[in-house]
Amino acid sequence: MRVGIAGLGLMGSGIAKRLINNGHKISVYNRTQSKSHHFSNEATVASSPKELGQSCDFIITIVTNFAAVKDVLFGREGVIESGNNNLIVADVSTISPAQSEHCAQRLRSAGIEMLGVPVMGGPAAAEAGGLVPIVAGSRQAFAKVRQVIEELGTTFYVGERDGSANHIKLALNLNIALIACALSEGMTLVRGAGIDPSIFIKVLNATYFKTGLSEKKAPNMMKKEFSPSFHLKNMLKDLELATSTAQENSITLPQTALAEQMFRAAKNMGFSEQDYTAIYAFLTRINGLETS
Repeated sequence: MRVGIAGLGLMGSGIAKRLINNGHKISVYNRTQSKSHHFSNEATVASSPKELGQSCDFIITIVTNFAAVKDVLFGREGVIESGNNNLIVADVSTISPAQSEHCAQRLRSAGIEMLGVPVMGGPAAAEAGGLVPIVAGSRQAFAKVRQVIEELGTTFYVGERDGSANHIKLALNLNIALIACALSEGMTLVRGAGIDPSIFIKVLNATYFKTGLSEKKAPNMMKKEFSPSFHLKNMLKDLELATSTAQENSITLPQTALAEQMFRAAKNMGFSEQDYTAIYAFLTRINGLETS
């Protein structure tokens, strides 16, 4: 199977490396061409999404937002213009359920099948095959590309309803954001009382209430190291998608709405390009604890 990757940011690059290391000969495309050239010795570089679609049986799209997804799929020289009726697209981007459904239906009308495949996990997990892909769409299409998707990690097929995997992805990401906020507020509380937050973390991690975030991210948070595995601006984008999707379904998510406001304020104060756990740095700043 000829596999293409459209989007070579942190996650896309990790997925590309995973497939290359597993022996796949892949093709790649990125709107910023310099990122594609990093793979020129290991992959075929396509000049457009259309060319990628013409040369591949299966394309994984992994870009920042809905505007970028639309550009790759439906823009000038987009995938939809490939004329490849045997093509299957798996969109790994985090977009709303309605947006995923729109893309799937539009591609399907042109004879191209699309699966919504948002994933859990970061760039390191992508390269190591430790992602958790969540798949929605045609069962028949999934059967054709299942082997490739399962190389990315433990895979869950959740049904044929377009957009259903994106509902689950947003529910998972809002949990991550709320856990990050709770952990950051706990660290801020003890720090404000003159107690070393590392003591709080040690106690927390000895209890039933520890999380992967408190075990793996907290040490860097205390050292004020926020190199991004997932940018704060992207977490804000996902919280916005979660609250808008909730409104479309007449659902109230009070904690998520509050977290959205916190992450927006953090973005506005300059933390946008840092890891989402920089919400802790935001809290220390607004509480005047930056130098304490």
